[in-house]
Amino acid sequence: ITADDVSRYRGVELPAGVAVHDRGRITEVQAELRSQPGVTVLIHDQACAAELRRGRRRGTVETPSKRIVINHRVCEGCGDCGDVSNCLSVQPVDTPLGRKTQIDQATCNFDYSCVAGDCPAFMEIDVDPNAPSPGNRSTGRSDRQRMTAIAAAKSVALPSPTIGVGDHLRVRMAGIGGTGVVTVAQVLATAAMIDGWDVRGLDQTGLSQKAGPVISDVVLAQPGVAASNLVGGGQADVLIGFDELVAASDGALDAARAGRTTIVSSSERTPTGRMISQPELDYPARGVRERLAAAGDPTTSRTVPATDLAEALVGGAAQANMLLLGVAFQLGVLPVAATSIHRAIDLNGVAVSANADAFDWGRRWLLDPAEVERLANLHTEASDYPVSVPDVPNGLAARIAGIPYSADAGDLVTMLTADIVGHSDLAAAERFLTVVERVANAERHVDPGSDRLTVAAARGLHRFMAYKDEYEVARLLLLPDANPALRAVDRASSNAAPVTWKLHPPMLKSLGVDRKIAVRATWGRPMMRVLRSAKRLRGTPLDPFGRSQMRRAERALIDEYVMALHVVVGRLTVSNYGQAVALAALADTVRGYESLKMRRIAEFRTALTAALAPFQ
Repeated sequence: ITADDVSRYRGVELPAGVAVHDRGRITEVQAELRSQPGVTVLIHDQACAAELRRGRRRGTVETPSKRIVINHRVCEGCGDCGDVSNCLSVQPVDTPLGRKTQIDQATCNFDYSCVAGDCPAFMEIDVDPNAPSPGNRSTGRSDRQRMTAIAAAKSVALPSPTIGVGDHLRVRMAGIGGTGVVTVAQVLATAAMIDGWDVRGLDQTGLSQKAGPVISDVVLAQPGVAASNLVGGGQADVLIGFDELVAASDGALDAARAGRTTIVSSSERTPTGRMISQPELDYPARGVRERLAAAGDPTTSRTVPATDLAEALVGGAAQANMLLLGVAFQLGVLPVAATSIHRAIDLNGVAVSANADAFDWGRRWLLDPAEVERLANLHTEASDYPVSVPDVPNGLAARIAGIPYSADAGDLVTMLTADIVGHSDLAAAERFLTVVERVANAERHVDPGSDRLTVAAARGLHRFMAYKDEYEVARLLLLPDANPALRAVDRASSNAAPVTWKLHPPMLKSLGVDRKIAVRATWGRPMMRVLRSAKRLRGTPLDPFGRSQMRRAERALIDEYVMALHVVVGRLTVSNYGQAVALAALADTVRGYESLKMRRIAEFRTALTAALAPFQ
């Protein structure tokens, strides 16, 4: 038996030969049973995550008060937390310092298995699960003004769309499991039955419980008109893409017809499992958008920032799908009455007020997208991933200004230089700029219109020079940069909030401590300040952490990468320019902490040797 809580089996008498293990050992247990001759039985004792979510939404299951947040400054974006948890709520996100990882709070199952990832970036925060969502609370004068404007917008009656009614309508909805795809299909079907339509439907859920592809077909027909419950190839009048990746798949898009099908899709990027565990894989946003644009009617189709709107205006991403239904309704492509949809939402009985509001906000967005997005503060809020860095000394600022590259690259180099000053000192920043200058000058002679090589080299060298040892992790934990992520969970969160760091110091690990320790930030900050101030010991004979294999490898990587760049810029030509950019970008593959990082360092060195061959 494997279980999420083995304490339930204390005092329970089990037959001889039956053992109980923590769920974290399930792979090990499977391997052991596979090696046994004859029949073996494995019982996994844990509540279904989908059922727990439904229970929490209905109030029949208590919602945990503990939330897990990732500090993007400490995070390496290595994907280890996704590997150990096998959870699609652990998602990659792009930040000014590259690809990192975040927890999608709207879909989190609260099993906290991601914390087992070998990384000190995880923070635990206690919240009131019954408190209003951040999107529905006012915390300052500007917020109060916005809430007043939102209330005024909600009081304005919405005009009914012009609907062309035929004898049938075929709708396909495509999304991912656990987000309410089937629920929205049922709401539309119920509303259509209220209005007198004959309704047939087909839910293609496959094996999906959460985050797998789900397709629901809803076919409306006038009484007496024969219709199938499956939308066939090219037959869809409407395609609602709750997840654009699923909507653009062959299975969903087969029902669309160019110039005929109205496609309403969310612009939210939900990564696949491979994108989570393999951070080098990019989300194919451009290809997805091109497929959707080519498959439908461009005059009626819309792409909507549904998740951001739902979070800001309704208080939760769970209502994003209902918001998209509102957009489709206001387009006039759904021949049902708004009152019938509201009645169907009421009959569903789950988050009635929030879903009704989301439906109406979708209608408002179609009528005036700019105004609704302004009310949602989509384009004016501060970055969710700030980068706090010290001021660049005047001498370094003058050197940065003299390097030939674009303004964007200049801003990047300024940020990276300042961060190296914070990590180490002025001398390290000067060394960084010397290398960047050499690369930029070589690139200007080969391709004056590009700074791809300079940007790749600057990011790569920063990754190696600003390596996250004990001193650097302490510095980053003390920065206020994680506050936006905390406030996204609880508006009251700040540096003084009850935040707990989940740490696994390498020194304790070497002593046999095989689990993370919980350090309350309020009493842990003085200790971190002492550790941060001790960074001057880094790399010296007095460095208590510097003799480990990991730290020696990290210091060696800096010289190896600088030497590789020196070889490349010395023989850079138009013909090998692309190879040079690819070589410089190899540094981005060295992500993670401890054993994972050591493995990726070995892979990097092998790849670097091969990439250098054409230049030697």
